[in-house]
Amino acid sequence: MAIELKPDIKIRVVDKAELRRKLEEQDALTGFVPDRTVTPQKLREMMLADGVRPEDNLASRDIIRMREGE
Repeated sequence: MAIELKPDIKIRVVDKAELRRKLEEQDALTGFVPDRTVTPQKLREMMLADGVRPEDNLASRDIIRMREGE
């Protein structure tokens, strides 16, 4: 299956080392400390404990809103 690119889409090459450095810099500015030991199950438990309701579909709803330009 071939993927047909739209003519208005521009492909950009990203320096991954530079991107990683910028993301680490942003994490430091915001105080975010990644926990590399967290599993998907543990993350779900943490989100539920913080009051996130899966039935609200917050992430999906925002993705759909961005796509449809709402």
